[in-house]
Amino acid sequence: MRVFIQIGHGIIGAAVISFLCIFQAGSFGEARHTISIIGAIAILIASLYLLRSRWIRWGNRQLWLKYHQRLASLGLCLVLFHSAFHPLVWHSWLTFILALSNLGTGIAVSLTARKTRQILLRCHLILAPILLISIVFHGQAKLDHDDFFPLTDVHDVPCARCHTSDPVLFHVNSTPQNDLDTSDTIPEDLHWWFLQHNIKMSQTAIISTKEIGKTWKIDDKDNHRSYYAKKKTDQLALFADSPYRSYTCITCHEHNTPEIISAHELHGVSDYHRCLVCHQTELNGTRYGIQRTNWDYDPNW
Repeated sequence: MRVFIQIGHGIIGAAVISFLCIFQAGSFGEARHTISIIGAIAILIASLYLLRSRWIRWGNRQLWLKYHQRLASLGLCLVLFHSAFHPLVWHSWLTFILALSNLGTGIAVSLTARKTRQILLRCHLILAPILLISIVFHGQAKLDHDDFFPLTDVHDVPCARCHTSDPVLFHVNSTPQNDLDTSDTIPEDLHWWFLQHNIKMSQTAIISTKEIGKTWKIDDKDNHRSYYAKKKTDQLALFADSPYRSYTCITCHEHNTPEIISAHELHGVSDYHRCLVCHQTELNGTRYGIQRTNWDYDPNW
């Protein structure tokens, strides 16, 4: 029963910390990174109990165990809160499953008989460092995109600032929905639009219908990517399968002035939230993005 009391303290602590982080940041998306860091630190401190049980003889062991349970449950809950219980990519799923496994084996160790407890304890001790490694790897996997655009200075912002929950890539109005309903592979004009938006797309990408006339899935097995097409009024919206595969600049940069709108419409550009598709910028002597010049205006666009 005591273990559930300590876990309850950890859950309450995680809820309070998450609330304060969200209140300070202004949104859950912008607080997620901070929540995960606090969770990782709590798990790391909780892991010190391993030293007490093996080598350190200072302090009451039951007191160490109590705070181990509190801090571990606090950290694991923060990691789970960070994921919003909805992992998006494989390394997110790995961390999510390891966090649940650590929590489950930790509770089981306190509730089972001696022989079973020893087996579960070994599993728990093995899973704990693997979880910490997976958290570090998970963070690096998402933040290590210096080849595309380095997160330095003013661009060192929370992931949710650029990667929104609506991972739209672009809109088109030239592909009839009937072509998507009847085609086995991506239509040529839609394939051309992907290339125009600097997205690699195989000509043999498979089209599958999720809802006739409304939603389609595009599986590009050659490039290991999936996309979704959804009918929106008189246009077709193309989405990435993950927020991390799309981005927007307009949450921070002002793009809705008449001058900017007119300049983009003049060149037939209706989607200008992914600026690096057409524009370049220089950071620390390196240029990022694509410089598109000599645009030919087509009044039929």
